[in-house]
Amino acid sequence: MPGIGAVEPSGLIVREGDLVEASGPVEAGSRMCSPAPNPLLINTPCQWGIQVPGVEPTHGATVRGRWHPGWLSDIQRMAYSPPSTGRLKDPDVLDTPPCPAPAHGWRDGEDWFDEPVRAYLHAHAEQFAEPFATHVGNARILVVEVVSGDVDQARAALKAIYNHNLCVVAVPGGHSIAAENRLQATTGKAIEALTDGTDRSDIYLTTSENGKIRVLMLQLTEPLYDKLAAIGFDRLILDPWIRPVGQ
Repeated sequence: MPGIGAVEPSGLIVREGDLVEASGPVEAGSRMCSPAPNPLLINTPCQWGIQVPGVEPTHGATVRGRWHPGWLSDIQRMAYSPPSTGRLKDPDVLDTPPCPAPAHGWRDGEDWFDEPVRAYLHAHAEQFAEPFATHVGNARILVVEVVSGDVDQARAALKAIYNHNLCVVAVPGGHSIAAENRLQATTGKAIEALTDGTDRSDIYLTTSENGKIRVLMLQLTEPLYDKLAAIGFDRLILDPWIRPVGQ
């Protein structure tokens, strides 16, 4: 999603009558759906979307128009471009482990019993980042990043409790499990309080990313901007689906 996070938050505010652009599928009744995850069953209306009067149902449309709460006027059809804003990023997972294969090679198979490792990491939460898995051929490798402390000691401790494919690497200054817990307990809780289980805030999803919380929303209004500013933009990435043209 190029450009997301580079725009000043105030430049993302959408005001009544602003020219905006939006992309997405259009349902019967000219309702354009945002990229928000939809847990509802197939053939049910999307929860997060706007009205685009006069636009026929389609799997994908890009339109420009004047924004009003919940709908667009003066609509102009554009060449279709799938939405790149207000949606989850593709997981940034390495294709191959950042470790050389052991002398005997990686053992084939999907070993999913990671609980002993995860328990150890969470017991030393300042030292480690959350682990992830990657693959080489048919082999699954659990990758553990050491953000502080001695990587050789960490590797030895982990190998003593986990005999499957394991890659332990040093990532000094990385985002630790403890740092993520603090982020969720502060900024995460504050964002959660804004959503209150309803659609009134226009926020439909949050996700953690590199020590910040990405806030995915329908659009950024001035009232929502003020609430997010009170939380603090230093720990937020604002990612509205509908944006002023040029943003």
